[in-house]
Amino acid sequence: MTTANDLITRAMKSLGTLGRTEVPSAAEANDGLSALNTMLDSWSNERLASYVTLQRSFTLAVGTQSYTIGSGGVISTTRPTDITQAFVRDSNAQDYPLRIVPRDIWNNIGDKTITSQIPDTLFYSTGYPLGTIYIFPIPLVAYSVFYDSTTLQVSFTDLTTALSMPPGYELAYHLNLALQLMTIPGKLAAG
Repeated sequence: MTTANDLITRAMKSLGTLGRTEVPSAAEANDGLSALNTMLDSWSNERLASYVTLQRSFTLAVGTQSYTIGSGGVISTTRPTDITQAFVRDSNAQDYPLRIVPRDIWNNIGDKTITSQIPDTLFYSTGYPLGTIYIFPIPLVAYSVFYDSTTLQVSFTDLTTALSMPPGYELAYHLNLALQLMTIPGKLAAG
């Protein structure tokens, strides 16, 4: 498994700031860890850079249209960066698709107080620290909503944290970290 320190060392060698047998100093490694986590945080806004799509679910509350999501929200889970697909499941295990709409379509729904047994529309407002899922029409039955979501990239808590990733990501991490390190003044960047 690749660790944060492995990625930092490889990136610094790619930049020519470390020789073949050298290792980063403690200060360089910590600066590299900060740069790595900053890079991963910025990648969280890029749907194609996130290799994790999770399916989660929650139960609709009768007469409730909005549900906060995130740590401490009504749906207490990792706050998604995006919801890509969703459906409602009834008590007979029948699934009904939910149309995911952007804000402008949501805003054009005239009467949001309409109720129905089976909702057909979901809007996700990506607020921070809590997002909000809106359901339309307002549900009259406590069915389950299943949704696919992308989440933030992982971050490294320390230099020895190992990362399990799909094929192809290690090179992307290594080369993009080298680019990120080039912006740090001092020994981390060549020159």
